[in-house]
Amino acid sequence: MAFDASPSWSGFNYQGKVALYCALKAINKEPVESDLSNYHLMLENTEDFELWHDEAPISVHQVKAYNSSSYSKYTNALVAITLELYKQDGVKGWVHTWKPINSKTGTASLAASVKDDFRAIIEEYDNTNPKDGSSILEKATSGEKNIPKLAAILRTAFEGFTSKELYKVIDSILHEQNDAIARLASYRYEDNNEFCDLNEIDNKIKSEIAEAMQARELTVTEEQKKKTFFYFLGMMDRYIIQRHKRKQSSEKIPIAFNEIIHGLEIDHEDIGTEYLTCKFKEQFARLIDEYTTGPDYHDEPVDQLCNLKEAKKALLSLSPKELWSHYRNFSPHIYLEYDNNLDNAISTDRLGIRYVLIKAFHQMNIERASHDASKNRFTYRASTPPYQNYLPTTITSLPSVREIEREIISNRSMSEVLFEIENLIYGGSDVHTLYPGSVEHTEAPPSEDEDPRSKRDEILKHITLVPIPAAKDALA
Repeated sequence: MAFDASPSWSGFNYQGKVALYCALKAINKEPVESDLSNYHLMLENTEDFELWHDEAPISVHQVKAYNSSSYSKYTNALVAITLELYKQDGVKGWVHTWKPINSKTGTASLAASVKDDFRAIIEEYDNTNPKDGSSILEKATSGEKNIPKLAAILRTAFEGFTSKELYKVIDSILHEQNDAIARLASYRYEDNNEFCDLNEIDNKIKSEIAEAMQARELTVTEEQKKKTFFYFLGMMDRYIIQRHKRKQSSEKIPIAFNEIIHGLEIDHEDIGTEYLTCKFKEQFARLIDEYTTGPDYHDEPVDQLCNLKEAKKALLSLSPKELWSHYRNFSPHIYLEYDNNLDNAISTDRLGIRYVLIKAFHQMNIERASHDASKNRFTYRASTPPYQNYLPTTITSLPSVREIEREIISNRSMSEVLFEIENLIYGGSDVHTLYPGSVEHTEAPPSEDEDPRSKRDEILKHITLVPIPAAKDALA
């Protein structure tokens, strides 16, 4: 599977929601009759998002969804946004987090903590004698590859600078000749908190939607707020997907404030497939975010790929409708179409998604992943003979094995699984063998010495239910 550096976010997870909230907040600060035609929300330009006026940013925003208050988790992000503020006079910088950021040990504030980070870079360089290229500042201005993350951030911000030139930049920030640190702060919400958790951001967005609708004398009901909320998430998602597809292009893709205002005025009463798939994708993204705050998740070292984050990138870069089609393949034991099935898919299989499918994404070696978007299929393939395929599923350990077998075989939308996928990763603890042909034929189960390879123009002789730990070993 090919990997890229696209941010692992969409219009449906925390970062996209924070961007939407800030845009709505900015709209609500202005009188309804104001001309906002020159205001835009810019996604993934220099930071996670920016608010623009007259073709220039007025604020830049970093969003970090860490389940931690430790300052060290945020150091790199804070240095990066400070360097960006250095280059943009008068622009305000905001950091949005799930948890409040503690000050660095020995400092009394966020500003003092960031200042100490820059002091450490300067002092390390000053104390490195002779200049042997070992300091962060020297590595940032060298031609080395695989440099530390902090050095890479400095290099990206001031590519082509010499050590002396970069030293001068950092020194001016440290000694406040440039006021970048003074323009940086944790975002303070209307409840006076400098953080906002995953559940609360939804409520804050809906509150801003209601305020904007009331100001425009539009009907406000709980149902209308909810449908407008999902409409906006879908709109954000389309822009982000478009941005990722054109990430090599220098063309900026803003969302006009007037487009957001237009979304407030649309009648969202007619429930259609788009609304339902947007609702599904929001909840799917939420379950991934919930998993990353739980006890089963630990961040990988900076220089290592995270299996879950890479899978998340691939899946959340899909449109809501495409993601739904992938989900149907992840649930071969459930017959799922649109209509009501789509609306209640998460509620009926939340445990399977949260504790089996997402856990499988986290545990499986992402380098064995294969993503065939045309078939709506995300699978893994063993690197050793007989090179079998593994499909992560939402199958828990609750039903009986024979019940699972009957459900898969009778699911007419899953016929391809019976021909191409030898192994289904599930939430049980034991390996079980299913015999797809047993429903239509009276053949005896295969003998132990029978060749396990099957022709791909015939139903597989057998399919194996494989527990997550066993699949992890097979795909190592």
